[in-house]
Amino acid sequence: MNMSRLHIAICAIAASVAVGCTNYGGNYFPDDKPSGGGQQSDDLAIINYIDQRLEEEYYWLDEVREKSATFNRRLPWEEYLKASLSKLTTNSDDGYYNHNGQRYYYSFIREDVSTRAQTSGYGISLHYTLLALDQVRLGIAVEWVYEGTPAAESGIRRGDIIVKYNNADITRDNYMTVFNAIQNGTGGTIRLMLKRQLTDEGETDSFNTQIDVATYAPSPVVFSSVNEEYGTKIGYLVYTSFDTEYDEELLSTLQGFQAEGIEALILDLRCNSGGNIISAIKLVSAILGTEYNERLLCEVRRNPLNSRAEASTEFLLEDVGVALNLREVTIICSENSASASEMVIEGLRGLDIPVKLVGNRTEGKNCGMDVSYRTINGTHLEYAPITFMCFNAKGFGDFGEGIEPDINISTENSLDLTDKNYPLPRCTWGGSGDAAYVAALAMTLNIDITTTSQSNVPASLLTTLLATSEECRYDEVSLPRRFIGTRIIVEE
Repeated sequence: MNMSRLHIAICAIAASVAVGCTNYGGNYFPDDKPSGGGQQSDDLAIINYIDQRLEEEYYWLDEVREKSATFNRRLPWEEYLKASLSKLTTNSDDGYYNHNGQRYYYSFIREDVSTRAQTSGYGISLHYTLLALDQVRLGIAVEWVYEGTPAAESGIRRGDIIVKYNNADITRDNYMTVFNAIQNGTGGTIRLMLKRQLTDEGETDSFNTQIDVATYAPSPVVFSSVNEEYGTKIGYLVYTSFDTEYDEELLSTLQGFQAEGIEALILDLRCNSGGNIISAIKLVSAILGTEYNERLLCEVRRNPLNSRAEASTEFLLEDVGVALNLREVTIICSENSASASEMVIEGLRGLDIPVKLVGNRTEGKNCGMDVSYRTINGTHLEYAPITFMCFNAKGFGDFGEGIEPDINISTENSLDLTDKNYPLPRCTWGGSGDAAYVAALAMTLNIDITTTSQSNVPASLLTTLLATSEECRYDEVSLPRRFIGTRIIVEE
């Protein structure tokens, strides 16, 4: 099979809200007094907690109050929130429908077993799309690899395709077990066969590796570089989650950009589904510099009947000790870019900062959560109902259908710089086989790639990414998706 041309079928994957991109654990509120009544009482205690916050601060709390008497409180607490929200009709911005018409909600309550800053695993984040290699075998793409982890040390990198797990092919019968074992780091010592489908030099052979579990810090700053392109020094940052635990690392990377004297920035948010507003403030503050101190990036507005928080909260830019002093930004986005990522795009535009956008349409999540933690009868809970909507300095917040890019990589364009299955990883970060990066580079250099004339385009930017849109040979399957959300951590 000619992997350089990627003659494979792509399975579109349905998604559900599952493990969060951003973890906040450890700071729990005091344990509520045990009821001593067994599992049913435990469920009821948690359900009462769910009800309390829904009826006091859910963004569509008018209807919650109207219909709360109809909620089924006999359900297990893990099922109760979704079942209750499904009875509402005004909360259309809370969640989305998948390709099968199934409703998923952004609001969630779950048992919180996370740790702060450290996790255990292989250091691999997998892409939420399956590849049909032939009539039987499937492949799983590596989205990115964390530095200093067993996966990184073994040479695995973004764009590699896992084709065997512990010497066995990946098939329809075992893919979910394999996916979860690798993603969650629960497989012990594992053996993988991988195919490097595309490099700058072309196709490479398959390779085998054995990796073990290790503890590491899953930094959302997964890649950064400074390159001089056609006389312009350009910083490139891949940022995968707005996580306050790693703000220091984020600012350190931006400080490095400042020391290098970058003149432009490509900010890659294609894998960033949201996180904490505070991290977004720090990022934008560093990009714009102190001239924009105290300027409004985002206002979150709550239901006027909310009894637990102010009707609105303004988030202002600040001096973070880094000042790139840039007055335009190129951002790479995808359908996985959501919430805080979208807020950064629209927040910059609200300050009249030009944003050049490359990729495909974003998720469209213009709402967020006030997140709290509580321990009830020994169960550590993270609870995040939708409580606010986001608006930029011009009062704009109507991006619930997603934000359209200037250059859509998933559709035909004048340079044939197209990936019909974008954002499936093809190569390592910043490679010439990455259509989104190539387009972002051209836009950053003010090279017009939207016209039919290519006479003004450097030859090195005419790289064409060959892809196929063959129909998937298998039934579509569901894989978990990272947490999508803009968060504010609250204290009770």
